[in-house]
Amino acid sequence: MFEKLFSAYPGDLTMQDFTTAFSRENPQFALLLGIAALTFFIGYMEYVYSFMLVRREKSAPYPVWMHTFYFAHDSMGAIAFALAAKASGGFWFFTVASIALVVWNLFEVYNLYKSIYVERQEIWGHLYDAPVTIKQAWVKVISQIIIFIGVVNLFRVFMHDPYMFKWFIFTNILIAIIPGFYWAKRKTQIGASYKLAIVILIGTINSFIPMNMWALTSDYFSVANNPWFYIIGVVSIGFAIRNIWILRKLPQKPKLLDDGTKTVW
Repeated sequence: MFEKLFSAYPGDLTMQDFTTAFSRENPQFALLLGIAALTFFIGYMEYVYSFMLVRREKSAPYPVWMHTFYFAHDSMGAIAFALAAKASGGFWFFTVASIALVVWNLFEVYNLYKSIYVERQEIWGHLYDAPVTIKQAWVKVISQIIIFIGVVNLFRVFMHDPYMFKWFIFTNILIAIIPGFYWAKRKTQIGASYKLAIVILIGTINSFIPMNMWALTSDYFSVANNPWFYIIGVVSIGFAIRNIWILRKLPQKPKLLDDGTKTVW
């Protein structure tokens, strides 16, 4: 077991893994399609709650660097899947996944817009002696995106991840772990939500159950071949539970803000 954890590595993902798994001829096609649809749906819902919170409470549940990282990741993923679709003769999964990632990019653009025009003082105010200007906020966001595009692509090479599928699970790990630290740092429930925390927990569990989207796509992600995948899954689920505990410790937010806006539970 010790050698398995520290010196054994699985094979690698191939285009054939995707075309076989997401083909109607696969006996588990319906199961995989349902779990994949659920995985994407939960990912969208995690951003829908971000929309709601930043619109109603003028504060997003994620730090700005998560938005810039996800924008970099998803834009590169959209390109990678579009190229895979071309290389595979238009295989439907690559095409749909590429479009889905473009939609995620639009979600991220909205949140970044709100970061610049609504949250900039809260996010970057401590860096300047005067109020943060819109220009300064734009420079911060664009700089982060450029850095993360470089990081994502460099690690795609290091990880040999032409289809971005290995990177995908890292985004789920990130959203399980980071929000609780961010909420605790702000010391307020404003900009956070129990409903969002529950969605994150469900999404994290869905990502790491033995029959998750990754494992159903390729043996690369099976328990036997990739135990670290499930070890970090247990850790991530623990932090997703911790998010709810963090919220319970913070001062309860009012049902209505001073301007009469209803807050998000």
